[in-house]
Amino acid sequence: MTTDPSTSRAHDEGGTAVVGTDNTLAAETTTAPATTAAGTAAATTRAAGAAATGKRRRRPWVLTALASVVGVLAVLVTVLMTVPVPTTATALATLAADALHEGTLIAVLVAVVLAVIARRRRARAATLIAGASAVLMAVMTAVPAVALVREADRQHVDVSIGRFLTHGLVQGNGRPAGTETLTYATAGSTELKLDHVPGRGPARDPGGTRPAMVYVHGGGWKIGERSDGYAWSKWFAERGYAAFTIDYRLLPHADWQTGPGDVKAAVGYIRDNAARFGVDPSDITLFGESAGGHLAMMAGYTEGDPMFPPTAPHADTSVRRVISFYGTTDLDDVTAHSTAPGLIRSASREYVGGTPEQRPDAWTASSPLNHVRPGLPATLSVHGADDRLISPSQSRLLDRALADAGVPHRSVELPWASHLFDLTRGNLTTQIAEGVIQQFDQQTAR
Repeated sequence: MTTDPSTSRAHDEGGTAVVGTDNTLAAETTTAPATTAAGTAAATTRAAGAAATGKRRRRPWVLTALASVVGVLAVLVTVLMTVPVPTTATALATLAADALHEGTLIAVLVAVVLAVIARRRRARAATLIAGASAVLMAVMTAVPAVALVREADRQHVDVSIGRFLTHGLVQGNGRPAGTETLTYATAGSTELKLDHVPGRGPARDPGGTRPAMVYVHGGGWKIGERSDGYAWSKWFAERGYAAFTIDYRLLPHADWQTGPGDVKAAVGYIRDNAARFGVDPSDITLFGESAGGHLAMMAGYTEGDPMFPPTAPHADTSVRRVISFYGTTDLDDVTAHSTAPGLIRSASREYVGGTPEQRPDAWTASSPLNHVRPGLPATLSVHGADDRLISPSQSRLLDRALADAGVPHRSVELPWASHLFDLTRGNLTTQIAEGVIQQFDQQTAR
């Protein structure tokens, strides 16, 4: 049988059809198995892609949630730092936000990192929220910082931006090396103690003596302890001062007379033991913060006043300087400008032992402003312009009264600074305060 080569067909062993054309045989490549393999691979790739996409789709909501938390915190801090709300709760929250506003640097970094991650994951909502939060927090860090740098220049104080950027929270509050604890007075069964940190370096006075600094802690006359002043005590000691931090009796075991009396007893004890401590008894500075600032002014301004005798008998309790950080000067005015009037009013009434109507004489006598007269110790007052608890109006009232009485004084108001503005060591407000104290010391030296 003759086969036509132009039309004959044959099958190879694999079942591949062979077609002869022009007396030649051409192999037709089988596509079925290849197609099957390709389809399987494609399906596998699609499945893997779908799984990866699913994971990516599950992750954006987590990033968005995290970004939203950062965003809420950014808005909350901004509101607390810029909008005064007259309630105790918001005043206390503002105190934390303002005192630690340099912590927004960390928040900026967190928001930036979150925004970068969100962008790489193509999470648009999270990217926008985190990015906006980073910008907002950066602004809330930069604006106060710029204002404080300008204030430092106005006060002729050098500040370190590097120290500002690298400072830690509440640094330097450990007990300074070489500290000794002594009892300076006994009130009933209560021993009142002080911590003494010897001055470092050579004595600045020709006679080999040093100036002394006596720190009075704050706490609304009700809480606090002498160790609250360790950071400042160390700072003064490093600059040649013999530094002291003291106890005083707290409410409810004290009244409007015992606080100033305890502070005076500490000063008298240091003066009487000046040779032991190597200090110049005529060069003592009383330094207090908040309620401690109030007591420092009261003790310094009422020397010799029989209404405020020292807790222990001492012939001389006078001081050369008084430094008050955000201290109350007028109990009648202090509640008028506070965003926490209830808290301030309650603390003042407990301190005095009644309302102005119930204890008018005690109320009047407990305001340092009412003791201003010629011949008082030189006074430095430093206050935060954004203090919501004890308004800077307190320092302004004192500034005018001291000027009228011809008392050497200086008043500094720090922009964007709140109550406890020196809570963190190295921040710009504390650096300015340190510089101003050094200037004040030089201006009032003999």
